[in-house]
Amino acid sequence: MRLLILLPASLLFIACQSNSKMNSDKQTDSIAHVQDTASTSWKNEGCAWLKTNVEKNFTNDGRENMEAITTSEYYEYKSDATNVDLIVDGSLTAAEFEKKWGSKFDTKYAGIGAGFLISGQDWGSITLSTCDYMKGNEQEATYKVLISDCQYNTDYHREITLVKDQENFKIANVKEFD
Repeated sequence: MRLLILLPASLLFIACQSNSKMNSDKQTDSIAHVQDTASTSWKNEGCAWLKTNVEKNFTNDGRENMEAITTSEYYEYKSDATNVDLIVDGSLTAAEFEKKWGSKFDTKYAGIGAGFLISGQDWGSITLSTCDYMKGNEQEATYKVLISDCQYNTDYHREITLVKDQENFKIANVKEFD
């Protein structure tokens, strides 16, 4: 008798689990479709813009280029991150930096104490080796990029978010993974 009750209950449980997984997969597909509405041209133009401007940034000292190719908010954020705990006017402690920027950026990927786009103080021949579109819409897009210094045999793994500023692009965020 117990077996007769357990068998249908087990089948019902398995059926519900399978249905739940199918609904979850459909929901995930739906969310991915909503998040990824960027046109193919935006995806390609963004990579081309990144390649040109990342490489150009390292043909001179880069400071003027950084401000020109980033949003004002990201420029201030990265400037603060670079100067955390340094003894210079306006520098922040790590706690002050987190308090100021933690609600707008994921500060664990800020590149504290590191320069813009790469963490090395010196560089040789910088190139954008790979650029893969990750997600976006018509106003912003995120790319997974590999910035390589061929002269020093160093790679920098980054996620760069671009926004459209009228007809131009601007870097709105860089997540630094190494």
